[in-house]
Amino acid sequence: MARNRIIYQSEALFAGQKTNTNITDAHTDIGDGDPSTAHIKQIHRVQSANYAFNISRSDVNQFGELAAIDRVVLDTPTVSLDFSYLLSNFENEARLGFHIDQLSTTYAGLTSALSGMLSKTADERNYFIQTSKEGQDAVGESDADRLGGLASTIGIGNGFITSYSTEASVGGFPTVSVAAEGMNMLFQTGVVDVANPAINRVDGSTPNTKIKLPTVSGSAGSADEASGILAISTLRPGDITMKFAENDGTSAFNGGEYGLGGAKLPTAAGDTTNSANIQSYNISFDLGRTPIQRLGNRFAFAREIDFPVNVSLSVDAIMTDLTTGNLNDLIDCDKSYNVEIELKGITGSACDSDKTTVCKYILKDVKPDAQSYSSSIGDNKTVTLDFSAQIGGPNQTNVGLFMQGVTQTNSADLTGPTFTVSQIASAGAGGFSNSTTGDFLFSFTEPIFDADGNDLVGTDFRVAYNQNNDAQNAGGLVSAGTIVNSTDDKVFLLRAPAAKTDKMVVGTIVTGFLGAATYKDAQGNQIGATGTHAQTATLTAGGASA
Repeated sequence: MARNRIIYQSEALFAGQKTNTNITDAHTDIGDGDPSTAHIKQIHRVQSANYAFNISRSDVNQFGELAAIDRVVLDTPTVSLDFSYLLSNFENEARLGFHIDQLSTTYAGLTSALSGMLSKTADERNYFIQTSKEGQDAVGESDADRLGGLASTIGIGNGFITSYSTEASVGGFPTVSVAAEGMNMLFQTGVVDVANPAINRVDGSTPNTKIKLPTVSGSAGSADEASGILAISTLRPGDITMKFAENDGTSAFNGGEYGLGGAKLPTAAGDTTNSANIQSYNISFDLGRTPIQRLGNRFAFAREIDFPVNVSLSVDAIMTDLTTGNLNDLIDCDKSYNVEIELKGITGSACDSDKTTVCKYILKDVKPDAQSYSSSIGDNKTVTLDFSAQIGGPNQTNVGLFMQGVTQTNSADLTGPTFTVSQIASAGAGGFSNSTTGDFLFSFTEPIFDADGNDLVGTDFRVAYNQNNDAQNAGGLVSAGTIVNSTDDKVFLLRAPAAKTDKMVVGTIVTGFLGAATYKDAQGNQIGATGTHAQTATLTAGGASA
């Protein structure tokens, strides 16, 4: 029966790339025999998809005839694709060619999100739109319908991303919009043994290779992962934290506060006390591309990125307190800033109150471009702040846009931090030049904070000591002392009062505690959730001998 219409329930979007240099090779749904290596992968949570092609023609005229005697195609036809989707994790970004760092990656060790595109290892892709049987969901479609000629495929070959933007606002879901340009478009019945839409960019020939679309799924997780983090329906605006820190030139995200006069912004720790009430943000960049042609080629043999590439951040907020500052001072002291946007999500069932970091956008070395204020009768006074930075090269880690988060290969961090406790046996040991004999060293596997997200202080640490090597009958439970040094909120050097160390016996057991089991890592995982918040060690220094 003839189809009357096509609606969203019957469509699915895919992106495919076997390798960047073999875009014309066969694409399959199981790759090298393992579905995780599939050459074609689905883009999930799609909200819209638009595609078109345009053909530019040049008239051939001559004296003696009013109308053109021919209209010749001189330039490569332009195929455009743009689509949007709800942000639920970074698996879509990974499938589009962006580099996604593990959540455990240090701030200094981040790799540019565009590194694969800049190095041309993840730049070119084929895109596919599957249309299923009328009135039937694409998700869960039977093989009989997929293979029986009732489904069809639209293919866009040799696609290059030309823009990316992501935004979130109060009352709306975080969304992503992507635009791409291709060199060919194909329409064909079926989803198996469909002709490859890519073309040979040198001579414009069509390859004699086939593609097969994978079965449409409802989420990026596996079928048995219905409550897993990859199956989150979408992220929510109430779980977003924005942090601003002055770029102090170090490898850590711990600089001073945003210092330009006017609107007050959240601190590097995410503290929003007295800051403007942020309503929305938008991150965007364009990858303008110039087709490069030469004599003897029917098509452009390359579409190179136009540099420099700028990434922009725009923040809308309701005004609260003002900060002191003078625009004139910016001329002589033009500071740059680092910005972190953290999006959290549930870690288990929909009723689970525990949340973990799912996505992080990090912008390094951004500079303020504009502040625009608006006030009118009946409305709150608002401000729009615009920032920008340039995208650095694949090896530049101190400028540009970076992404950290959950993908199929980047697991969520659901484990609380662990630690060891030891005692400094000689001055200058433990990695701290100011350590002295008898100091205690608490070394954590990752940065740790108190239940409110604040840095730890000396009173957060405890030590229990005795003279009988029996930690259960400790002779004293006291503060471990004052923090005299620390590194990246992971390693803490503490100095106990002499009155306490004098009672500690060399060779006996000391137990190091945190004040509670609610201390947590940056992703909110509590130290007591996956293990003990106490560790033991043998005393190597003290006021007495065993």
